Formats: sequence, C-alpha cells, structure tokens
Amino acid sequence: MAYKVLITKTAIKAYNKTTGKLKLGIDRCLSNLEINPNLGPGIKKLKGFSDCYRYQIGGLRLIYEVHIDLMEVRVYSIRPRGDVYKH
Repeated sequence: MAYKVLITKTAIKAYNKTTGKLKLGIDRCLSNLEINPNLGPGIKKLKGFSDCYRYQIGGLRLIYEVHIDLMEVRVYSIRPRGDVYKH
C-alpha cells in the first residue's frame, strides 16, 4: 500500500521556483516517498526528532515527517542545503 504525500504551501512555493533537473529530481523524490519514505539513497533521519527525515536532491534538502499509522508523508520544506537547517 502506498503512502499519501502531502505538501505544505511553503514547499509548493519552493517547488514552483525550481527548474529543470532539480524539478525532475524532486518529482522522483516524491514518487519514492510514496513507496518507502524511510529508506533510500539520500534519506537520513533527523536527530532530535521522532519521525522527521531529510531527502537530499542535489544541493536541495526536502524535510518531511512520516505518519505510519495514517500512511502519510508530510513535506514541510524544500530549501538549499546551507539554509534548510537554520529554520
């Protein structure tokens, strides 16, 4: 059974600003999250958070939370590597 991927308004704005290869990379990432949000290349669990992960896409980081009981993945942020962990 596939996970449902929900994207916040902030993440949608960031997605709409990306172009070319990065946008294709994000699309591929979102497809992978539907299948298995916990494992994969570029996925790491964030320290200090129970169900939060980051997905590395080139120079961008996608921050998301997994709700296993609801079969949902909530994408909160898509930002450059140096900027994403400051907020």
